[in-house]
Amino acid sequence: MKKVMLDAGHGGSDSGAVGNGLEEKDLTSRIAQYAKTYLLNYYEVQIGMTREDDRFIKLQERANIAKRFNADLFVSIHINAGGGTGFETFIYSQPSQATIAFQNILHSRILQAMRAYGQTADRGKK
Repeated sequence: MKKVMLDAGHGGSDSGAVGNGLEEKDLTSRIAQYAKTYLLNYYEVQIGMTREDDRFIKLQERANIAKRFNADLFVSIHINAGGGTGFETFIYSQPSQATIAFQNILHSRILQAMRAYGQTADRGKK
């Protein structure tokens, strides 16, 4: 069974982007919870979460949590507000072929779903 670590970006004193009465830390938490529920309902996977409450976790500790969980996949969720608009995915700088293949699938599926709700720029796979 594959293990997926979901990382709701920001948290606690680190609100992330703020606008229109919304804070990135709250939105990423809701997205991570939705993703957890969806994945558990439709796939045979184990899900780990870096945080399920509103607390700050340092970046290195987020990576350590994923390592201790022995995650096959680490997904960090962010909603960036500066430097353009659109959707992008990032992977490790020296990825395996399996990682590249997964990024290709995940990127296209998420972009397709986002475009179903309106125009979304594709900022690419990085």
